[in-house]
Parts: sequence; structure tokens; C-alpha cells
Amino acid sequence: MFQNSAAKLLVPAMRGALQKRCQSVVSGPPTKHVSTAEKVILGGGMCAASLFIPAWVLYHIRDYKGGK
Repeated sequence: MFQNSAAKLLVPAMRGALQKRCQSVVSGPPTKHVSTAEKVILGGGMCAASLFIPAWVLYHIRDYKGGK
């Protein structure tokens, strides 16, 4: 019995809380230009960083298997 009355009181309050969200995302073109060289350098760095651990594991696979 208490659950029904509590649900009836909380549902409108929750709807109001969900609808009053503040968002600060502005859609539109970028305000600062990023050069092609900077994109290439940063992209290469991200690729190298994401491939470092798999390359390390493949290089040391014999050590992990226990062989010489």
C-alpha cells in the first residue's frame, strides 16, 4: 500500500528532474583550425600508443610460453 502512494508522489517529481537538465553542447563548425600536420602527428601517436602493448606481447611471446 505504501509503495503505490510513494510511487504516485515520486513519479511527477522524477519527471520534473529529468526535464530540467542543463546541456552546454553547442553544435556548429569548429572555432579553431587544426592543421593537417597536427592531425597526422596526433593520429600517429594514438596509433603507436594503441599498438605498443600488442607488439610488446608478440615480441615476448616465447618468454610467456616458457621456452628459450
